[in-house]
Amino acid sequence: MKGIIFVKFCEFVETTWSDVMLDDVIVKSEVPSQGAYVSTMTYDDSEMFALVGQLCELTDMSLDDALIGFGKWVFSHLYASMPGHAHCFTDVFSSLKAVQSVIHVEVKKLNPDVILPEFDFISETKNQLRFEYKSPRNLSRLCEGLIWGLSDHTGQKISIHNSNSEHRPGENCIIEVNRLNE
Repeated sequence: MKGIIFVKFCEFVETTWSDVMLDDVIVKSEVPSQGAYVSTMTYDDSEMFALVGQLCELTDMSLDDALIGFGKWVFSHLYASMPGHAHCFTDVFSSLKAVQSVIHVEVKKLNPDVILPEFDFISETKNQLRFEYKSPRNLSRLCEGLIWGLSDHTGQKISIHNSNSEHRPGENCIIEVNRLNE
């Protein structure tokens, strides 16, 4: 996993709780890097899972809540780092459809070795978008949090249903995003 995600996770913990909490998460998780992350480096996925797991233990949060909370928080930070043409999508559905064809293309240009999730779109109506989320990391709840961050950014009210409620490793899931009447 790219270091930028680790750097932002540390910022998330520090700003949401405290620098003391961040120190506790890093020390108690016993990660090899000892919390010294560089945005452009790549780190083993197990380090992120150890950090998130330790945060859950220290805060009594569920894994789902931690991943969704981090995803929602990190959206604005990742959005700010995207190239200008990735900012032209102004609603949740068009933005989600552009993830793979625009945003991930740009990310791959900068980091050819990065492993990104894939979205296979299943159906779309005026008020519903369904897609299959495919990733060996099983971070569909993080994706869900990013969608909530996108919703906040666009001001569109949505609901989300994620079929992978048990975090089964290696299993893809269906994410359904519904526009709510305003």
